[in-house]
Amino acid sequence: MIRVKTSLVGCVLLAGLLSVSSAGAQDVGATKNAANAGAKAGPVDTSAPLPAGHPVVDPDEEDDPHGHAAGDGHSHAGAGMNQEPEDGAVDDPTIPPGRITVHVVDANGQPIPRAEVTLGILHNTVAQGESRKRVTGAANDQGDATFDHLESGSGIAYRAMVLKDGATFSVPPFRLTPKSGARALLHVYPVVNDIAQTMIVTQSMLYTEVKDDRIQVQEAFKIYNFGRNAWVPSNVEIPLPPGYTAFTSQQGMTDVGVDAVPDRGIRLRGTFSPGQHVIEFRWQLPYAGESEVRFDVGMSPNLAASRVIAPAARSMKLEVSGFPQAQASADGQGQRALVTERQFRREEPPVKNLTVVLSGLPTEGNGKVLATLLAFGAVVVGLVLGTRKPIAHDPKAERERLLLELEALEKGRAAGDIGPKTYERARRELMDDLARTFAEATKQPNSAVRASKKGKRTA
Repeated sequence: MIRVKTSLVGCVLLAGLLSVSSAGAQDVGATKNAANAGAKAGPVDTSAPLPAGHPVVDPDEEDDPHGHAAGDGHSHAGAGMNQEPEDGAVDDPTIPPGRITVHVVDANGQPIPRAEVTLGILHNTVAQGESRKRVTGAANDQGDATFDHLESGSGIAYRAMVLKDGATFSVPPFRLTPKSGARALLHVYPVVNDIAQTMIVTQSMLYTEVKDDRIQVQEAFKIYNFGRNAWVPSNVEIPLPPGYTAFTSQQGMTDVGVDAVPDRGIRLRGTFSPGQHVIEFRWQLPYAGESEVRFDVGMSPNLAASRVIAPAARSMKLEVSGFPQAQASADGQGQRALVTERQFRREEPPVKNLTVVLSGLPTEGNGKVLATLLAFGAVVVGLVLGTRKPIAHDPKAERERLLLELEALEKGRAAGDIGPKTYERARRELMDDLARTFAEATKQPNSAVRASKKGKRTA
């Protein structure tokens, strides 16, 4: 079995830094350090080719497609795309405390009169836990919706939303201060379900490592919307390998994300308004100690660039179909990692999936044969010794040793260094041994009594 220590390279995914450069051997640790330093997601290279089938972008268009910071992994408004103020809320001393005013505008920045606005309210306190509620209000002719008599404090957060045509347009959650009210800006865009009617470009990152008896894969998609429509995908599925398990996804502060589709893969959901959005998720595959692992994994639509990373021992190799040869790099802890990446050109066929191959994995090999011989020898020795009179030992000392081993096993499982099958087997054996020590402890007094009686009869 191979046990590769979990690397901080995975922080690349969690930080949403999916910019792909032409330097395949870029130091992974530098990317990780940039993420940990709070670096914002880099802008998209406007000179980079778009994927096959993508709508043509007007080269004379003056809109800046890079204006949004990474923030919480997405952009709500067309602030960067259409050079308009970014969606969000700010404290406004001209608004009385306890009031929120939401200004609702369209893609051109024009007010939307009488728009229905929903204000989500989240209460989170140690004493009472978490509770949620929603209130609705209508905007006036100037597109302003006002909510009064609201509480301030660190345990209360607000989120303004407009629900339209199956889409949810929202402002990132914010709090009120006791000294003033807040003013929020919210863009609402035309909604489309067909990606062909959008200007969507995506990037992907895949981080895979071998852990005991499973292959763990972390993925992230960064989805850019360069247009003026909001995309709400309709039944867009991305395949995962057959038999995948342990799917989890990171929920952000919007409705954007992925849901598992049993036996098939994942399904995109949410409102991809103009700006950038990051989706992160992970899954596993069973691993039985083979020297080579191969799997196919689906990609996000309109893929423009992709990067694949694998922490690796010296003997390991990483291959991805159609990608350059993987280059060795190092993360911030000095652990060796293999990295390969590729940008896709407009004239190339659309990329639907990648084939990832990990080879040169350490196998049990002769070690397994040796272990089998040693186990057989142990059985023989046990049979021989079993015919002899057992040597007395201290069940209490044995029990303490077993409890220490059980504690170490639990720590290893919690750290992810021990797989579920190994954990269950080892725990079962330790529990059996513990039960035996208790049984032996109850037999010892009876044995002492019998020995005493025997001694008296002899006398």
